[in-house]
Amino acid sequence: MDDSEIEDLLESFYSEDFHYESGRVLGSMYTHPPDIVLKAFFRFYQSNLGNPGLYPGTAKMEKEVVKFLIKLTHGGHFGKILSGGTEANITALWAAREMGFKKILTTEDVHFSVLKAANLLSMEIQFVRMKNFVIDPKDLEEKMEENAVVVATAGTTPLGYIDPVEKIGKICSSFSCFLHVDAAFGGFVIPFLYPQLKFGFRIPEVRSVTIDPHKMGMAPYPAGGLVTRENIFARISVDAPYLMEGKSDSLLGTRQSGSVAASYAAILHFGWEGYEKIIKDCMENAIYLEKRAREEGFQILARPVLNIVNIVVDNEERIKKKLLKLGWAVSTNPKYSSIRIVVMPHVKKEIIDKFLENLKKLGVT
Repeated sequence: MDDSEIEDLLESFYSEDFHYESGRVLGSMYTHPPDIVLKAFFRFYQSNLGNPGLYPGTAKMEKEVVKFLIKLTHGGHFGKILSGGTEANITALWAAREMGFKKILTTEDVHFSVLKAANLLSMEIQFVRMKNFVIDPKDLEEKMEENAVVVATAGTTPLGYIDPVEKIGKICSSFSCFLHVDAAFGGFVIPFLYPQLKFGFRIPEVRSVTIDPHKMGMAPYPAGGLVTRENIFARISVDAPYLMEGKSDSLLGTRQSGSVAASYAAILHFGWEGYEKIIKDCMENAIYLEKRAREEGFQILARPVLNIVNIVVDNEERIKKKLLKLGWAVSTNPKYSSIRIVVMPHVKKEIIDKFLENLKKLGVT
């Protein structure tokens, strides 16, 4: 095939996909990055920090991105940009297992990557009861045991709720445990909406935090982050003599690092004030969605804490399929019988109004 034929073929596939610019992707924790961020990605698309000796410039940018993640999480001393929250969570739990921690305590609303990690690492997982959509500290204390890994979530995927990490830390202080916080989504939101809320390293017992630039950090995929109080990466390091530095200390051998440059560009482009405005605008629109949905007679599962809103429906999968035919991409929470809307920067008020109009035509209320 010649290049024009290839381009035509690619365009045909592209036209089948959803695109964030349309505003109709309502169930994703991602959005369209600025042009300068995408330019940075493609400029460094060949970089591979799995072999950092070949890419000293990209490695310097990673350190700058990690510094910003450390600022967001109020501490930590080490960090890496990884492929996403899944790799970050698996890496943290893998390192914890290598340090002698064998059992995971968490809630049923934990991200699925923790379930994957438990399976991959042959670690027992025990669920702690939830109260008001977050971990119940009393039940955690009853189930707590020595050498456990506690996974708290700061911005749960289903609801965007924040586990009481400070209370969890106090419980952990009486035990020899490893406290990991999955703030993949909330880590770029909480510091701007609730600057006094402790969820990261201001809590002495927290040892690692997952935080993803490719969510509210406005970077392109794949850009997850893991920041740590101690160098847990050394716990999973293996010899790799053919690499420039002779070691590999991440789960993936190849680390696509155009996203490191893109994350750095996003941080420079937005700065603290820019992120604050974006996130407050998203939260304002989430509150607008909640208000308008109630006015239209829809039932809201719970008040939004972060920019995620859940609308209760009967047969959420059927509603999702009907919405898909109307050109709307939503996700569902079968556990809560709801459709889940993540109010990202592309979800504007006019999009919200149009969506609710379409939803009402389906006879949901």
